[in-house]
Amino acid sequence: MIRRRRACAWMSAVCGALLSASGAWSPGAGAAPGSQERASADETRQRGVIVPIEGEINDVTYESLSRRLEEARSAGAAYVVLELNTPGGLVTSTLDICNYLKNVTDVKTVAWVHPHAFSAGALIAVACHEIVMSSSSRLGDVAPIIMSPTEGLQELGKTERAKAESPILKEFRDSAHRRGYDALLCEAMVRLGNEIYWIENTQTGERKFVRAADRAQYLEPGDESKPEWKVVRRAIDPVNDREVEVHQPVVATNDLLTLTQTEAMWFGFARAIVSSDEELAAHYGLDTPMGRLDVNWAEAAAAWLSSPIIRSILFVLMLMGAYAEFHAPGHMVGGTVALIALALFLGAPYLTGLAGIWEMVLLIIGVGLLCIELFLTPGFALPGVLGIALILVGLVATFVQPEGPALPEIPRMPGGFRWPQLEATWHGVHVGITVVGGGLLAGALGAWGLSRVLPRWSWARRFIGPNPAAEAVRADDPYPSAAHVGDEGTSESLLRPAGKARFGPLLVDVVSESEYIPPGSRVRVIERRGNRVVVRRVRD
Repeated sequence: MIRRRRACAWMSAVCGALLSASGAWSPGAGAAPGSQERASADETRQRGVIVPIEGEINDVTYESLSRRLEEARSAGAAYVVLELNTPGGLVTSTLDICNYLKNVTDVKTVAWVHPHAFSAGALIAVACHEIVMSSSSRLGDVAPIIMSPTEGLQELGKTERAKAESPILKEFRDSAHRRGYDALLCEAMVRLGNEIYWIENTQTGERKFVRAADRAQYLEPGDESKPEWKVVRRAIDPVNDREVEVHQPVVATNDLLTLTQTEAMWFGFARAIVSSDEELAAHYGLDTPMGRLDVNWAEAAAAWLSSPIIRSILFVLMLMGAYAEFHAPGHMVGGTVALIALALFLGAPYLTGLAGIWEMVLLIIGVGLLCIELFLTPGFALPGVLGIALILVGLVATFVQPEGPALPEIPRMPGGFRWPQLEATWHGVHVGITVVGGGLLAGALGAWGLSRVLPRWSWARRFIGPNPAAEAVRADDPYPSAAHVGDEGTSESLLRPAGKARFGPLLVDVVSESEYIPPGSRVRVIERRGNRVVVRRVRD
């Protein structure tokens, strides 16, 4: 994991430095020149920076977040607001982001759910110091799932679900303990089966959440020794500032907890409801306008290139470029296209965390075996077959997300490899096989099209010469005046079946038709093809 991040961190660091040097952003950037008087009047206000996090969470998100947070620190920001709009992402990357955020102590991190933070986004939100919600937003639904392109949403088995839920539950419980959230509600975002009620003490006003199994000890009638507890039926909606009905139980047995902005305020997750940068700055007493730290072009490109559709196109370009180079070597156009496509095809998943060291090792070994087949042992098929198999396995593996700590009890092989255990991993294998198999077919069709079309294009003939005529490539006849079909000579050596025979003054390399022919035997030429002379023994 650390090695992958070092590989992509240089892109983020270089681009971030360029953006900072060019003044592309700064907290409070965009303020009018006349705002200096206003700033002097509000010297007590602090700086805040908004860091948008959108789309799938992966290793690039981790690198981008850490880069932008460091830039915010350098700019003197006291608040870093993570503007979350994400459906989720890789568990490994999300857990690393949460660990990173919990170790940030010199600035205050605020999760602004605007408009949605599902799955990995909810984990990141509760890891921040505080959460605020927009006026129409959702937070929660952290259960591990599988999404198949052919069968849609898939159910995990009990064992697989328990393994996948374990690190997520531990992370949620730790965040709940640190940030003061209700652990029972956090668990309900991940796991089915808990029916939860929101109850209130009529004497003290204390409110808490209890499971259905524990409800009786608070609500059992006729027990005077117990405080007076009741189920919360109505509460003030902070959006409309009016009393509304509370649906009980707040979590049903077969539901995963997903909070609206109102429920997040009721249940103690959100501190405020803000729907704009100005409202956010006013709530925390920050300078306006607030600066924004967006992803740089390298981070956006890495995420875009990881799309299966884009990778399919890159794979086809790689195959067609390689075909063009081998078909007409020397012009380097096809070879350059193939190398660039290969670098992008492998580089993007490596940066986003889909590909690791062992996939690259498989590809390198596979290419090495192919070179042995082509240059050292041509005709011996085993190195070539193994090389092609390893290359295909390595390419497919770059589509499979790492299971990471989701299965901590299963040992890994050196380099991080282990046999897939989760359905999500097998889904990645399915996508990889589809892309690689479809790419091979499309590449073959494309190569066939190139062989038909390129020779007819005038611009292509400038780089690729025409095929030579048969006369230009025909080998010179080494025996122009002897050893023609029907000529007879004498074998000078044992023909088994190759050897030498004399035809007049010339000594000719010959091959017997089917038998060994001893020296001194009469032979007749029965076939002549170029410099290959086939003879048969003449019987008396």
